[in-house]
Amino acid sequence: MTFDIYIPENLAFSDYIAVIQVARTWADAQDRKDPERFLATVAPEVTIDYSLLIPAWKSKVYTADEFVATWLAPDRVGLSVLATQHLLGMPYIKSATRDEIVVEFQEVASHGRRQDDDGAFGGKIGETADGRGWVEHRYVKIDGQWKIDLIKPSIIYMAGDWERVRRAEGAE
Repeated sequence: MTFDIYIPENLAFSDYIAVIQVARTWADAQDRKDPERFLATVAPEVTIDYSLLIPAWKSKVYTADEFVATWLAPDRVGLSVLATQHLLGMPYIKSATRDEIVVEFQEVASHGRRQDDDGAFGGKIGETADGRGWVEHRYVKIDGQWKIDLIKPSIIYMAGDWERVRRAEGAE
């Protein structure tokens, strides 16, 4: 059995750059806990499929506002003592049409629990949990702009205790 490498023949360089910019902004939005950046990246309706990573979260369709509120809540990346960095590696374009591009990125999702709880960047990290894997994004063109309408991570491995790192503030 062979693997056929997909080479998009109809992908304009400007669309490629736009998708990469949206992806980077999406990753930064999580790490900066920035709702405006998040809203700039997602379609009016976005599917989040965490079934391969955290099965209890399953796959769910959100409005853009619901997604941002959910993801920046204290039980997700909005926990003030949680420091994150989501690094996207080389993109693999799985399909490309005029109105839809599917990209799978290599991903390192680094999570650290601050020992101080002021929520400021920097500071001392006491516990960490880092995941390595891939994240698939589907981009759709809306009013001439590329937006993410599917986020589907998968994992190769996790180092550290993710559940412990993301526990509620004050919990031991």
